[in-house]
Amino acid sequence: MQTLKKSVRHSIEKTALKLFAASGYENTTMAEVAAAAGISTGNIYRYHANKEELLYAIIPESFVEICLQTIRSKVALIEGMSSRQVAGSKELRLGNERLLKFLFAHRSKILVLMRGCAGTRLTDFRNVVRQTVIDSVFEHFASLAKSSLSRKKLPDRILLAVIYDNLICAATSILGADATEKCLREAFKGLLAYHLNGMAALC
Repeated sequence: MQTLKKSVRHSIEKTALKLFAASGYENTTMAEVAAAAGISTGNIYRYHANKEELLYAIIPESFVEICLQTIRSKVALIEGMSSRQVAGSKELRLGNERLLKFLFAHRSKILVLMRGCAGTRLTDFRNVVRQTVIDSVFEHFASLAKSSLSRKKLPDRILLAVIYDNLICAATSILGADATEKCLREAFKGLLAYHLNGMAALC
């Protein structure tokens, strides 16, 4: 029996990640991965039984949990802050920098997750991110409404959903844009500034 080579496995997984990020998991075939990796279609199945197994090798559930924890930690930074405090928070600025550093360090994996992996255990990742953020922000507004830091009226939950749907869509588009990291970072900073100014009108 022919021995499986670590170098070939690495090439398959590196190539698959690149193709999944560029074209989407659903739109990429095992034959395309094999061709791009320079091996036969038959040979790729000796390393990964199917495309879903290949996906989990590239993006293990442990990485998914790290992503979610990173997002929760970022959102938690605004807890108890008024809009004015958020705008001037050094801690929040540092939190944004940490988030951007994480996004760019794992850009391809995050693009695969955010663009969808239908039919797999990772299919709901984008919705989980969305709901995690919306729930956290709504709880934040609820706590402010009980304090003297904002007006008493809670923002409409449907409006929050629309706002964060648009934010997530815009962030994913920026992350997937064909530009230098410097340009993308500036775009993210502009997006976050725009978002914070808009949210300030709600509280």
